[in-house]
Amino acid sequence: MIKFRTSSTIKQAEDLIVYVGALSLHYEALSVEASKQTTAEEIVSCIVERLGLTGNNYELAEVAGECKERRLSPHEKPVSVMLLWPMHSEKDFHR
Repeated sequence: MIKFRTSSTIKQAEDLIVYVGALSLHYEALSVEASKQTTAEEIVSCIVERLGLTGNNYELAEVAGECKERRLSPHEKPVSVMLLWPMHSEKDFHR
């Protein structure tokens, strides 16, 4: 499962921080530029390509706090989903 968070303000294109976990030995997270119209499927495809992964059984999940996760459907738009999140200070988004 691929997880995302962000710590910047919403603008035309958003830099999503995508946590890839055990999918990569080299990266804990990657930054992906996405707009309000970018789908979860497009973000997953980008991450799969950047990491050189094979197969198509990857999902994107939104993470709230330390333990709440929700899988996004392939056609959901993560930046639009983020607009529904309550505003927190930047320190709340870093591990």
